[in-house]
Amino acid sequence: MRVPIATALVLAAVGVVSGCGHREAEAPSALPPSGAAYRALTDGQRLGVAASCRDRAAARADGVAAEQIGRADPRALRDQLDLAFTIIRNQRRPVAKVCEETLPFVTPGLSLRFEGAKDSGDAFTFETNSYEPLTIRGAASPARAGTVTVRREHGSTKTYRGRIGKDGRLVLPTLRLRKAASNTFIVSGDAPPSAPRRAYFSAICLDCLAGGPPPSSAQ
Repeated sequence: MRVPIATALVLAAVGVVSGCGHREAEAPSALPPSGAAYRALTDGQRLGVAASCRDRAAARADGVAAEQIGRADPRALRDQLDLAFTIIRNQRRPVAKVCEETLPFVTPGLSLRFEGAKDSGDAFTFETNSYEPLTIRGAASPARAGTVTVRREHGSTKTYRGRIGKDGRLVLPTLRLRKAASNTFIVSGDAPPSAPRRAYFSAICLDCLAGGPPPSSAQ
């Protein structure tokens, strides 16, 4: 059936107007071979890479996990990739691998929270002292049994493991902190059928901070 020319023009105009409401397209595109190649792309092209990464991961998953991964915001994922590839050593890594590691930070579904920690938007922050051993406690929701792991974001690949109880409560092995202003960890929760979830947990060591601004010079 052919569409009348006048109708076609109206539909085209509507498409143009609706398209103007979105600054960027989410058309999937091929994954670049490295972070260096990724950084050479435009904002819209990097958004397409993020959409492709999300869609490929959703296709490999099943059921609830696939649906949750498919709802991940490609803009949030692009932000994670942009941040990851600001680190020079990451720029040699394949985009597919880095995307696999960062996607759980933005996948909806399973959520994590931690006792005594403040959700600062891009990480949970917990105030303590470097000489006090850290035990991360919290909960995952929806509540179901699973596993939880924690490792340092930088400097060590050692992973510590714990369990998520049927009530959703979680506890991780006690960790020793470095005498640094911030000790940042990556906490990963896995409680099927939900998709895996990750979060940053930063222990802010108050004894390592200056304690206030330096005194101003005499007037």
